[in-house]
Amino acid sequence: MALSPSSGSLTHLDLPSSQSPSSSGPPSARLLNPSTNAIPLLTSPLAKRYNHVHTALVPTYFYLRAGSLVADPLPTLIQDLTFVALAQTAAVAISLPSAGNWLSGTNAGRIIEGTASYGNYRSSKSGNTASAASLRKKGTNTSSHKSSDHGNNGGSWRGRAMPTLFSLILTMTLPPIPLTVVALVLGAPLYPSSLLPHTLALAAHVSLLGFLPLFYSHGVSALAWRDITAAWLPFDEAGVWGGTVGVMVGGWIGAIPIALDWDREWQKWPCTVLWGCVLGWTIGRVLTSVLGLGVGKRINLSEKEQPSPGGAGTSLSVVAGTRSGTDAELLMTTPAASPSPAPGTLAKSSKSRTKTKTT
Repeated sequence: MALSPSSGSLTHLDLPSSQSPSSSGPPSARLLNPSTNAIPLLTSPLAKRYNHVHTALVPTYFYLRAGSLVADPLPTLIQDLTFVALAQTAAVAISLPSAGNWLSGTNAGRIIEGTASYGNYRSSKSGNTASAASLRKKGTNTSSHKSSDHGNNGGSWRGRAMPTLFSLILTMTLPPIPLTVVALVLGAPLYPSSLLPHTLALAAHVSLLGFLPLFYSHGVSALAWRDITAAWLPFDEAGVWGGTVGVMVGGWIGAIPIALDWDREWQKWPCTVLWGCVLGWTIGRVLTSVLGLGVGKRINLSEKEQPSPGGAGTSLSVVAGTRSGTDAELLMTTPAASPSPAPGTLAKSSKSRTKTKTT
C-alpha cells in the first residue's frame, strides 16, 4: 500500500495499482493530519498585561455574582451575558490577531485579507510582485504592513472592530443551539420545560467563553474548524485553546454535584455547571498562558499506520483514546492465509486411514 499526499492536509491511503476501486478488497482509509498553528499572543505590552488581567477578571466577576445566580438563575444568566460578551470582545481585540493577519497554517498557508478561500490564496500569492509594486507606488510603508501581517501589533484599532463584531455575531448565532442539544443529550433537564431557557443561556455563556476567540482568530476557515471539532488545535500562549478545553471539561465535571442528595439551594440547574465552566476556563488559561505548560502540543488523537500483530497486513488505529484497532472504520487488515500442512503429514495421515479400513 502506498501513501500519496492530497490537497490540504489530508493524506489518503491508496490501494495498490493492481486493484481497482470496484474490487472486493477493503475500502481505502484516510489518515488525517492536523495543520493549524498555535494562536499567537500579540507582542505589545498591553496585550500581555491584559491577557493576564482578563484571566483573573472573569472568575472574579462570577464569584461576586454567585449569590444572585443561586437566588434567581435565569435573569442573572441573561444579565451576565452582557459582561462576558464585553470582556471577551475586549480581550480578543487587545491580545489576539484577527483572521487573515497571522500564519494560521490552514488553506495551504496564510489566509489572505481575512478570507478562507484557497483560490484567493493562490491568486494573491501569484500577484505578490504586482501588489508590492503598487504599494511602493502609493507610498505605503511596506515594513509596517508586513509587521501587521504577522500579528505583531494586531493592526489599527479601527481594523479590529469589524472582526470583533463579526466574531461576536457568529458566536451568538451558531454554537448555542448545538451546545443546547448536546447538553440535553448529556442529561440537562428537559422537564419541566421552564428550565429550557436556562440551558440555552448556559450554552450562550459556553459559546462566549470557548468559541468567540476561535472565531476571531480563525474566522470561518474549514480546515481550522476541522481541527477544532477534532480537538486537534495546539495549546497556545494566549490561553485560547486551553480555555476552550477547560470550559468543556469543567462543565462536564460541574454537573456532578447536581446529582448528589445534599438538598442545597446552590445545586439547582445550572449553577454548578456554569461555575465548572468558568473554573475550567480559568485553569486552562493559567496552565497554558501563565505557566506556559503544554504550549505548542496537541491532544493526540491522530491515526497512524501500524503493522498487524501477525505481520500479515496493515492496520489503522487511534494512538490515544479509548478506541482500539478493532473498530471497522479504523482497522484495515488483510487476513493471513492458513498454513498448508507438510507433505509428510498428509502421507502419514493417509496411511493411518488405510490401515484402519483394512482392520
